[in-house]
Amino acid sequence: MINERGFKGTEYPTTYCQMWFKEQTKPLIVRVHEHKVVWKWGAGSPGYYFPTLMSCAVPKGKVPDMISLVSGPCDKATNLLKVVYEPQQLEDAPNVSSEDRSLRFAICVKALDFLYDDMSWRLIEWLELMRLLGTSKVIFYSSPMHANISRVLQHYMEESPDFVELRPLSLGRGEPNLPHFHHYIMASNYFNTILNEMIPYNDCFYRNMYRFDYIGVFDIDEVIMPLGNVTNWTDLVTLARTVPDYLGYTSESCQDWVSFCFRNVYYPRYADQPKYFRQLPSFFYMLQHVKRTALHCNRFDAAKCLHSTRYAVGLHNHFAIHWTNEASCAAKSVPIEYAQMQHYREPDNKTWLLDPVVDDNIWRFQPQLQDRTLAKYKKLGFLPSLSELTALKEQQRKADEMLLQKLVGVQQSNIAA
Repeated sequence: MINERGFKGTEYPTTYCQMWFKEQTKPLIVRVHEHKVVWKWGAGSPGYYFPTLMSCAVPKGKVPDMISLVSGPCDKATNLLKVVYEPQQLEDAPNVSSEDRSLRFAICVKALDFLYDDMSWRLIEWLELMRLLGTSKVIFYSSPMHANISRVLQHYMEESPDFVELRPLSLGRGEPNLPHFHHYIMASNYFNTILNEMIPYNDCFYRNMYRFDYIGVFDIDEVIMPLGNVTNWTDLVTLARTVPDYLGYTSESCQDWVSFCFRNVYYPRYADQPKYFRQLPSFFYMLQHVKRTALHCNRFDAAKCLHSTRYAVGLHNHFAIHWTNEASCAAKSVPIEYAQMQHYREPDNKTWLLDPVVDDNIWRFQPQLQDRTLAKYKKLGFLPSLSELTALKEQQRKADEMLLQKLVGVQQSNIAA
């Protein structure tokens, strides 16, 4: 995964891979034979670098230890990339149908750019829901973030190292990954932010493609939610293989699809309305927000997918942009009768906020999700102790008393006047 200027119509410069193998003192020189741009839109924009997948043929049965990219076959390399290759045993190969094991799912998350917003409590609830749905691993990428978010990730990495991973991240144009500056530079140039996001998505995919059957690219306010009697992603994928493709974009003869995609529906705050589940505290964000917009987005607008590691080649934030066309069909959009992508944010079109509907399907997970999330809150010290609660109540009582005295004093002054 490298960055190259993506001007429209520009010829790619001749590039070679210098492959270094164990017990060999000279590299094998192979010409780059394929370029796959991960983000195809906006080509011709000056000053931007477009993430590009570059392919070199590797000798059959051999795996290089390291690879350098050079302009000429005999050039001295100025870069050296370590090759990560972790093949699975034959019986554990991805997508092998077996009654004695569930499908393996992983989630790739872009850098959490919440330097000033404490999203730690929502992150915990989201992680525990992902675990309930069948996610085996969630991979995050490091960036300057709120201290409580760092605490949460560190806690999970210590207690569940196989479930949460945090990887380092550098920016494509060389911007320093420093607190405040990183947040500012990303916020000031949204297009550059999008292009940078493609790198961790594909880095995550390639690092984990031999470990999992399906990989999703999500934000922490997004949930692919199975509906009806289906409560996990393994059963959802099994069902998705049999249901029709929404609007029929893929042929009925398809047997395999690069991805199963799910239409977006918004769950806004509706902050002016009372919470729905009175038995639960307000810090259970998703459990409390069960009103959604009446409309779902179309199949190409803000959908999210579960990508097959057998067929996907390159990902962007919503779809597989490249895949093995000879072996699989394009993505299937699963009808909303069976599942939906629940997006806990405000819709861009504010008219969609009108006439919301109650969709409390998440309450199927309420007992387990509540218990697991609450246990994490307690362990991390996010909940006040009894003495702290007593002190807070006393502080609130005094504040209310002072406000009442002030209001009474104002009223008496008005009467006297």
